[in-house]
Amino acid sequence: MKHKLLALDMDGTLLTNDKRISAVNLDALKKAREYGIEIVIATGRSYSTLKPYLDVLSFDCFLITNNGSIVRNKDHSVKSSYELKPETSVKIVEIFKRYKVYFHGADQDNVYIDSLISRFIETKRFLSQENQSPLRLYPRVVHRTFFNQQLKRLSLDEIRMGKVRMNSFFALSNNQRTLEKINDELSDIDEISITSSSNNNIEALHRHASKGRALLQVGETLGISPDEMVAVGDHLNDISMFDVADVGVAVGNADPIVINVSDYQTRTNEEDGIAYVVEQMIKGTWTQRA
Repeated sequence: MKHKLLALDMDGTLLTNDKRISAVNLDALKKAREYGIEIVIATGRSYSTLKPYLDVLSFDCFLITNNGSIVRNKDHSVKSSYELKPETSVKIVEIFKRYKVYFHGADQDNVYIDSLISRFIETKRFLSQENQSPLRLYPRVVHRTFFNQQLKRLSLDEIRMGKVRMNSFFALSNNQRTLEKINDELSDIDEISITSSSNNNIEALHRHASKGRALLQVGETLGISPDEMVAVGDHLNDISMFDVADVGVAVGNADPIVINVSDYQTRTNEEDGIAYVVEQMIKGTWTQRA
């Protein structure tokens, strides 16, 4: 078996559309571990929003969060962290505010928001994807919005004074023209890189941070070379992993750009695409699609 490491994006890749890890994919990942394959989670999510899924996985693995801004060891201690300069964070916030989009920032432990109302609306939209009844949905939305201990109020003064050091920022809008304008303004900031995890968002992080660079760091720690790695993803923020890993696999629902640069294509996130990748890794034979 040539490949010893499997790096997985979460949303749109490992997770189904209603934000679950399917039983089939979960069993496949546990089987991979039995074969000695290292699993690495590589996501744009912050650690606080990743925690519930780690309980489901129930095995230790390296974590790449905030699109590569933060790498955590198997015990979840921080291995490396790319923090933005205070003045850079302020510039990013001012741009997002000017366009009146929902946004949040994240450091190693917390998520910072500017508006609780906006947070409530976006949390409701996000959790609604799970097709729950209103009686179950609304208590969860209220809890995540108002009682989440990792959720903090964003303060520009604290950022300016360096009391809070951000690792990444995320903005959401269904208006493509707005996202394009934000991208144009962010592009003038030399200290950052810009990516996205879906067609309706834009993310800003340290210019040296990427999933690909973080994956190289994890590989060095584990003694696993790039030609022993497989990476799976669905959107633009996953391409840097494809540049590093020997095999880059796009799920069937991936952005066309990602499919075009991938080596192989698996089933969609709704069709247990990860299980098929694990099967290919163990057999050591690759086909374009199941």
